[in-house]
Amino acid sequence: MIIAIQGQHRCPCMRFYRSTVSNDKLAGGAAVKKQVLVVDDDLNICREIKDALQDETTDVQYTLPTEKILPEYMRQPFCIVIMDISLTSINGITLLETMRQAKPIPILVLSPVSNTANRVKLLQAGATTVLEKPCDISECLASAQSLMHIYLHSNAAAQGCYTLAFEMDLIIDPSYRKVLLKGKELELTRREFDLLYYLANRSGQVLSREQIYNAVWKNEADYNVDESVKSCIKTLRKKLISHNWDYIQNVRGVGYRFSVPN
Repeated sequence: MIIAIQGQHRCPCMRFYRSTVSNDKLAGGAAVKKQVLVVDDDLNICREIKDALQDETTDVQYTLPTEKILPEYMRQPFCIVIMDISLTSINGITLLETMRQAKPIPILVLSPVSNTANRVKLLQAGATTVLEKPCDISECLASAQSLMHIYLHSNAAAQGCYTLAFEMDLIIDPSYRKVLLKGKELELTRREFDLLYYLANRSGQVLSREQIYNAVWKNEADYNVDESVKSCIKTLRKKLISHNWDYIQNVRGVGYRFSVPN
């Protein structure tokens, strides 16, 4: 069976799942973290949320003076806002409405008033989800993680990015820029990930070094296109082979082909 997605014929063992970019790997392996903004007058709550959410993939900000909240919100690529609507230094509803009009990111609102009329008011003002305050920290974090996941994947789908799955052997997720080989994560640089995704998304096609370079390196100037591509292919193959898988084939005199091992 050949699967046709968006008018293209694909490898029969490959499945597509709508997927975005969150935990990017830059050249050299450095991570670009998910950005979270917490807006609350209570520093203890801010710290509790930060301690629970922050890790190697997530950065949490909260120590912002009120007058700097909106400028920072506009400047940073936050993927969720967790805010207490009962702020003492600013009208929480006005801030919520302004944030919603400015960006479509999820806003998790904590409110001391949990009746239906108040929840409806907050949702209409721009809240994505409303939790009663005080709330259980585990519920708050679970809600935040779920909203971030939906937001990030929705962004990727809008950009035409898809998770590629070759049965259960190889899964390439552009959302989190993760590659799983037999369930084990493969650490790749940004360039290696982009190269693998480009080849895998064209499984079976023979691609020249020039085609690969133009797609992966884009507008970067390089006087030795062949060597740049060959070097990156070599390091990528070495990582794949170290896990006993080799998906990239040399096609003599032409270029490379991504092929699923039998």
